[in-house]
Amino acid sequence: MILRIAWPKCEAVKRGLADNRRALRRTSAPARFPASPSTYQTITMTKNAFLLAAFCTSLAHGEAEAKPPQRQMLYKIFAPIMQDMGSCNLQKASVVSGPVEMKMTNNKQPGKQWWVRLGQSKFKVTIEDSANLKLETALANAERIPIAYRRALEVVSEDKKAGLAFYKTLGGAAAHGGQAYLNMIPLKGNRAASVIAHEAGHVLEQRARSAEKDLLDRWAEAVKADNIDVSPYGNKANAEDQAEFARLYAYCIDFAVGKGMKGELEKLSPERFKLWEHMLVLTGGMEAKDAAPAPDFDFDAELRKRAALSEAMQPKLAKVRKTIRELAAKD
Repeated sequence: MILRIAWPKCEAVKRGLADNRRALRRTSAPARFPASPSTYQTITMTKNAFLLAAFCTSLAHGEAEAKPPQRQMLYKIFAPIMQDMGSCNLQKASVVSGPVEMKMTNNKQPGKQWWVRLGQSKFKVTIEDSANLKLETALANAERIPIAYRRALEVVSEDKKAGLAFYKTLGGAAAHGGQAYLNMIPLKGNRAASVIAHEAGHVLEQRARSAEKDLLDRWAEAVKADNIDVSPYGNKANAEDQAEFARLYAYCIDFAVGKGMKGELEKLSPERFKLWEHMLVLTGGMEAKDAAPAPDFDFDAELRKRAALSEAMQPKLAKVRKTIRELAAKD
């Protein structure tokens, strides 16, 4: 087999080779002592090693200079609004039945399970006893995610699945998600909602792929067409890019923090946007509708809270729009 290597052509490579040749000539000076055959062999090996080092150094310089320019990243652009997801959502979850004592699916430790209702969605919540998590906190986490994403909680509650399951630990991970499970550790507020939104992206992508097998291949094509990254974590794999986009989409459709950002996201990443909404429709998530809240719900207080947060978000929304305009001006 013949290995052909395209030699990098750049000034840095030429300089590096010249330096290595000069050093090699100094190493190759005539010996001042009677040399044995083994000595000549050592000198020859030294020359070969030096040449190999020169080649590797030059190749590394060439690769560094040939590195493509870094792409823009959606998470950096939208960073000012990626906070407090769902804090102004009006609907509250209620317990339908439970608790039922059971063994946790992941580690067979004792836990409890409830059926709950949130709007028109009905799903399970399972909590490991040692997690020391109150049911009220778990329900508050679910209340923060977008209505369309509740479909993921229904999917992982089918048959003998455990629903939204909380564990004391997941071996260092914050959560795991797929069509068969959505496991997470105890988290609160925006962090919990953000993690659930990401894992819901995995759940709904896998459910949608049951109907259209090539969805991840099409997602890879969308990533290329959009010519923009979502996040560093999303760059690890197409499935993670899709779940990270699902998380960002959740912020951009939020009542308060994402006001007006859905259209901006669509402009910056149109192919991903179109394909993710297709998955939501395919899985039934986009068909979810708001249900009436509990009779004793304080509408006025919640609306005031939403209005105050919307007002506070205006400078941050303006910052995102300014960043987008600056990027457009560079193109």
